[in-house]
Amino acid sequence: MTSKLEKFFKPCSKEDLFNIMVALYASTIIFNEFSKFFLWFFGVIFLIFYSKIYIYRSKVIWAFIIPVALHVLFFWNNESFMQSIKQLEKFTVFLVFPLVFIFQKRPINIRKILTYYSSIFSIILLLFFIYYLCLNFIDFKGYVLGKDVWKMGYTFSNFVGSHAPAFNTQVSFLSFVNLYLVMNTVLGKNKDSSLFVRGACLACSLFVMLIINTRVAIAVFAVGAIFYIAYIFFVKGFTAKKMFFISAILGIISIVFLATFPYTLEKFQKKTFNKMDMIGKLDQIDQPEEKIYNSLVTRLTVWSVVLDMSIKKPITGYGYTNCYALLFQEYKDSNQRFLLKYKFKVHNQFLDFLLKFGFLGAILLIVFFINKFYIALKTRSAVFLYFSVIFLSANLFDDFLIKYEGIAFSAFWTSVFIKGYLEKEGK
Repeated sequence: MTSKLEKFFKPCSKEDLFNIMVALYASTIIFNEFSKFFLWFFGVIFLIFYSKIYIYRSKVIWAFIIPVALHVLFFWNNESFMQSIKQLEKFTVFLVFPLVFIFQKRPINIRKILTYYSSIFSIILLLFFIYYLCLNFIDFKGYVLGKDVWKMGYTFSNFVGSHAPAFNTQVSFLSFVNLYLVMNTVLGKNKDSSLFVRGACLACSLFVMLIINTRVAIAVFAVGAIFYIAYIFFVKGFTAKKMFFISAILGIISIVFLATFPYTLEKFQKKTFNKMDMIGKLDQIDQPEEKIYNSLVTRLTVWSVVLDMSIKKPITGYGYTNCYALLFQEYKDSNQRFLLKYKFKVHNQFLDFLLKFGFLGAILLIVFFINKFYIALKTRSAVFLYFSVIFLSANLFDDFLIKYEGIAFSAFWTSVFIKGYLEKEGK
C-alpha cells in the first residue's frame, strides 16, 4: 500500500507540469523583462507536449490576430523599419499562444490553470508586498498616516517594475478569479482546507488591488463581484447564509481599507471629474499636476487633439512608429504645454489605433473586442466575461496594446478560452 509520504513526493504528471508552467507564465507577465525570457520556455514546453497540429477554421481565430495583422498590413506606413520590426516583436505572442494552446489536439484544463494561477500569482503579490514593506516601511507608515497617499499605488507598482494601471488590471482579474474559485469551493462538497487557501488568496489580491488604487480596476471588480454573487444566489441556489458570509468578508476588507486609506473615496469623488469645464484649457489651471493629472478632463483634452489629427488622415493614419512624435508636435503647435511637458499618449486604445491605422484600425479593433465577448457568452464563462469587461474598460481609458504586458495579458487568456470554446463547439 502506498504510504502518504510516497504520495506526497509522487512526481507531477506531464499535464500538471504543463498547467503549472502555463500558470507561472500568466502570473509573471507583470515582470516585463523576465516574462519575455520566460516566453522562450513555451517553445520548450511546446516541443515536450507536442501533439499533431490541428488547424481549426473558426472565425474567432481570425479575429484574435487582428492587432498583429494590422501592424503587418501597415508596415509600409512607417519612417523607421527597424522600429517597426521592434514593435512587431511584442506581438509575436499572438502567434506563439495559438501554437501552444489553440492548434494542439491535446485538451486544455482551464479550471486547473486558473487554480494554479490563483495560488502562484497571489503568493507572488504577498511576497513582493512583504519585501516592499521591509525596504519602505517609513514611507508606508506615512501613507497610513495620510501623507502623500496618492503616491502609494505608483510607488508599489514601480517597485515591482510595472505600470500601475496595467498591473492593477491584472490584479483585478486575479481578484475575480479568486472570488470565482471561492464560490466554486463553497458550492462543492469537499471544502476542507482549500476554502481557507482560496479565501486567503482572495483577501491578498483584494488588498493589493486597493493598494495600487486604480479607479477602473476597483470599479469594475466591485460591479463584477455584485453581479456574479447575485447570479450565484439566484441561479445556483446559494443559501442566504453562505451569501452573507462571503459578502461580509468582502465588505470587511473594503471597510477596513477605506478607514485606513480614505484617499480612495476622495480619488473617486474629487479627482475623476475635476475641472470638467477646462477641456482644452489645461494650462489655465493652477497646479495642474495635483488637480487634474489623472482626471478625465486631461484625457478628454488629449482625445480632442487626436480626433482633430485623425480627421486629416482617416484612411492610412500616421503609422505606429511616427504617430506619437507627431502627436507631441501637435501639442506644441496647439500650445498645450501641460500635455507636451508630460508627453501624454492617447490613453484610449480605439483612438490610438485610429491615429495609427485610420478608420480601418478602429473598426477592426471593435471586432477584436466583440470577438472576446462572443467567446465568453458562447462558453458561458464568468471568468472570461469578466476578463473581457476589465480589458475593454481599461482600454477605454488607457492603451494596453502598446505595452508588452497588456499585449501578452490579452493574447494569453484569449488563447486559453478560445481553445475552451473550440473544444466545446467541437469545431
